[in-house]
Amino acid sequence: MKLAHGTYGMPGIRPEEGLPRLAEIGYEGVELAVGERFCTAPDDMPPPRRNALRDLYQSLGLSVPALLMLLRVMDDDPEVHRRYLDDFRQAAQLAVDVTADRTPVVTTTMGGGGGTWEEFREELLRRLQEYAEICEQIGCTLAIEPHVGGGLDRPGRAVWVMDKLQHPRIRLNFDISHFAVAGYTLEQTVPVLVPYAVHTHVKDGRMVDGKVEFLLPGEGDFDYAAYFRAMDAAGWKDFITVEVSGMVSSREGYDPYQAAAFCFEALSAALSEAGLSPVR
Repeated sequence: MKLAHGTYGMPGIRPEEGLPRLAEIGYEGVELAVGERFCTAPDDMPPPRRNALRDLYQSLGLSVPALLMLLRVMDDDPEVHRRYLDDFRQAAQLAVDVTADRTPVVTTTMGGGGGTWEEFREELLRRLQEYAEICEQIGCTLAIEPHVGGGLDRPGRAVWVMDKLQHPRIRLNFDISHFAVAGYTLEQTVPVLVPYAVHTHVKDGRMVDGKVEFLLPGEGDFDYAAYFRAMDAAGWKDFITVEVSGMVSSREGYDPYQAAAFCFEALSAALSEAGLSPVR
């Protein structure tokens, strides 16, 4: 397993600045956040800059595990839904343009959650078919992320969607934090979901007065050594990607590079404890 860091917690930093710093810390991959508030939004990435960014990744020895674009896949407004399909098409093309060494992936959460699970799941399947068509046209994979408090919030529900859809271009982004804060164990999640996953996120989290508070990996009490052992046993040999929550990046005095270094040290130590990487 290799460690990657996402730029979701670095919205004001251009990748031309951020990627060398993350590589210097020791990360081997950088997930690129795209969207309106990021300087890597598809509209701000003309072909020359896309080519230069792909070359920068390669020159630094970095991979692109995925692009992160938060889409409201289950938005009730038909106009919003069509707009997000267009946004995804642009993100998928950007993923293809900047990813050189692996299958391009775009990851997003689903949103929604109102009504019954039976109603939610049938509409989700229909919409994911639309996203799958775009993936096939462009040559990209969509990794959907189960999320605490959302309509797709349980291991069994994620498996149901994957088994019903059975589309090679629609897979899972397995973010253990959304299950850990809800009380699911590693045994209930890792071996069940890894077979469907093409991407991961990690962060710590806890419930405070019934509400989720997300933290940096290593700030909470999540056992990452046990997580790494479970992921290894389930056959995961790809990137483990740090996601810095907006709850963290909005803290007063937040420094994205200090946070990235903290996460890298915490996860590297856990990998070593698990016997899966040398002590640095």
